[in-house]
Amino acid sequence: MAQSNKKRGFRPIKIKNIDFNWRFQGTIDVRPNGHKNNILTIDFGWYDVWEYVNDIENEPPEFEPKIVTPKFVSDSIKFALNNGWNKELPNNKLNIIYRNKKHKIID
Repeated sequence: MAQSNKKRGFRPIKIKNIDFNWRFQGTIDVRPNGHKNNILTIDFGWYDVWEYVNDIENEPPEFEPKIVTPKFVSDSIKFALNNGWNKELPNNKLNIIYRNKKHKIID
């Protein structure tokens, strides 16, 4: 069954019996179901390698994970929830980065 266009590429995920939706567009955007302006952004260092084909000396460092999996998204959401992300607020934004196999909250 096809998804509605209203989802705009978001995929459902359930963490601790709470429904979230997430998508990858350079960074990972996560939103609690029903609160589309409450956004968790996960930056794990991804970049488009084709942008640096002719500019190797300016290529950013390697990033992990190479493939965004639901487990990685789940671990990131759990980190955010355990570190103060309030999923109930209608207009809330939290940015986290993932480097060297560790999450960190950024301003």
